[in-house]
Amino acid sequence: MTDERRAAFRVSVKRTSGLHTTVCLANQTWEAKAGNVSTEGMFVRLEPEAPVSLERGTPVIVEITFGGDVSTFHGEIRSRRAGGYGIFFPRRCEDGFINPLDRLENIWAQLQRDDLSKRLFVGSELRDRLKEEG
Repeated sequence: MTDERRAAFRVSVKRTSGLHTTVCLANQTWEAKAGNVSTEGMFVRLEPEAPVSLERGTPVIVEITFGGDVSTFHGEIRSRRAGGYGIFFPRRCEDGFINPLDRLENIWAQLQRDDLSKRLFVGSELRDRLKEEG
């Protein structure tokens, strides 16, 4: 169940990112900690761990809150590893639901920009400190 089929680049989700995720299956809902996001899915760890094992192919609904916006995605479990689940969001689901993948792409891009900004800031601070010491 660890075969890689992902075509999209993943961005790590830091706990300070402001991204909040909920995973729903039938009448059960779990808070989830996102590990990473791509333009077509994400990896999450359920909190608390789901009392049932979500198997590959299980349909789920994921609600993502980021930047004050709430978006709903219909997806399916694609992998289970490291205490979490890889979820794929198709553009159009079998039930006719169209996932707002443009919103997911915006979230992905903002997370990537935020990460790069933090790296550049840390790098410039280190450079300045080395100049002072040297």
